[in-house]
Amino acid sequence: MSIALNIPGILAADNPLVHVIDSPLVQTSGGVWLVSNVTILLVIVGVALIVGLSRAASKIRTGPHGTIDDFRARGLWANFVESVCLYLRNDVFKPVLLQDTDKYTPILWTFFWFILANNILGLIPLKDFTALLGINHGHGIGGTATQSLWVTGALALMAFLLINVSGLVKDPVSYIKHLTGGAPPAMWIILIPVELLGMFIKPFALAMRLFANMTGGHMIIAVMLGFVKMLVDGLGVVGGVIGIIPVGAAIAIYFLEILVAFIQAFVFTFLTCLFLGQLVVHSDEDHGHGDEARGHGH
Repeated sequence: MSIALNIPGILAADNPLVHVIDSPLVQTSGGVWLVSNVTILLVIVGVALIVGLSRAASKIRTGPHGTIDDFRARGLWANFVESVCLYLRNDVFKPVLLQDTDKYTPILWTFFWFILANNILGLIPLKDFTALLGINHGHGIGGTATQSLWVTGALALMAFLLINVSGLVKDPVSYIKHLTGGAPPAMWIILIPVELLGMFIKPFALAMRLFANMTGGHMIIAVMLGFVKMLVDGLGVVGGVIGIIPVGAAIAIYFLEILVAFIQAFVFTFLTCLFLGQLVVHSDEDHGHGDEARGHGH
């Protein structure tokens, strides 16, 4: 006896790629995409961040009376946002950016929260449920925007512009000098092309790392669920019992993906901060502020 598992959505699709491939919602007669599934996700995340972080900020804001309650974040969400922001500023950005920390902290915070929100949204199976309802021609609406190379590429491009424009504007002479790596002029013919190539490899690596990590986890979960469909279609009730194993594996990977969502948001932000610090914080300033920081530590 066999039981056919017939799901009209994509939860247990034969091809796991349907979980990660973008699809158009509005397109021209010529096939040009005007609005896609990822576009909707980016709008949702943008609105959610504006509302959520503004609400947290209103409960973190210093009060007018100077009492202890005026300096205490009120609510679990506000405390979480404050803790994350302070950790990033004081323990991640400041050791790298030194005196320029406050100048670049807002944009680095934006990178972190935007990437994290997209990663977390992708863990909600909206695409599967909306596909079951037949929305967007059965493709559904949902998923993870950061598993689109266009999105991660755009984020990497913004990081590239932030890093290089900031370094060039702050000190054009030092920016040019860093291309030579402090080597003798005879070595410049080798070092300058290498450094120029590295300028583009760094943002490329940022885009590919985020894209690959967010896509890989979702693909593994999709494959595990696909095994369940195959087992039930092929072995019926027995296959359903055996299917508990891949379901358990998918649940375990799902919880791992929660950790990956935070790690990848942190890695992208930290590396952007690190590359930025290499250009805006110069060696002589780094030496002086490093001595000062060590003095405060003692």
